[in-house]
Amino acid sequence: MLGWVSVGIGTIGIVVPGLPTTVFFVVAAACFSRSSPRFEQWVLDRPGVGPLVRDYRAGLGMPRQAKVAAIVSIAVVCSLSAFVAVQTWWVRVVILAVGAVGMAWIRWRVPTRADTARGQLPAIGRWFRAVAFAEAATWMGLLVGMGVKYAGSGSEAGVRLFGPIHGVVVLVYVAITLVAARSLRWRGRTVALALLASVPPLATIVFESWAERTGRLGGPSARLGADRRAVHPP
Repeated sequence: MLGWVSVGIGTIGIVVPGLPTTVFFVVAAACFSRSSPRFEQWVLDRPGVGPLVRDYRAGLGMPRQAKVAAIVSIAVVCSLSAFVAVQTWWVRVVILAVGAVGMAWIRWRVPTRADTARGQLPAIGRWFRAVAFAEAATWMGLLVGMGVKYAGSGSEAGVRLFGPIHGVVVLVYVAITLVAARSLRWRGRTVALALLASVPPLATIVFESWAERTGRLGGPSARLGADRRAVHPP
């Protein structure tokens, strides 16, 4: 029974930002391992969550991108819940404390799955990736705040909270883009695309993924290798 309750909550977490998904399927698999091997295998065969549960059991942890996404979503949702939806101060403290515990657990207690391709990024590439995710997260928080203001209760707390934060993060993103362009020898078109990515919501994540895939976050030699592979595929 507990296994199926966990499956239900985990399924809701797939579509509700901030609600964990994998942890509930891990609990479900643990319950089914004691009651029904058939249902346990059903969980392990689920697309998306099945491989994550198997990796957790094997001690491989979570991919770095999944950890970043989980921490960012918890931070955004807990901030909105505490400062937009709740007015009682002690409830705010409880929400923020629970969110902090969740983020700390993911950051320090859940192992990070080894990823050799990402580990080869230079420091400036890793900094650019972190700031790009932060810019997208604050954009998402600002969008939710605007939704609450114009289509919800009319509260401006979310806009007042994430507006200034997003403005500062955008300035940091522009600065790190210029530093990365100089260090990684980006061409003018790449610099223009990176700067334009700060305008649409979540576009910095799209640019970061493209830049890493094409070798533009790994320095001139990595970019040259990526270009050669594109022209002369193995």
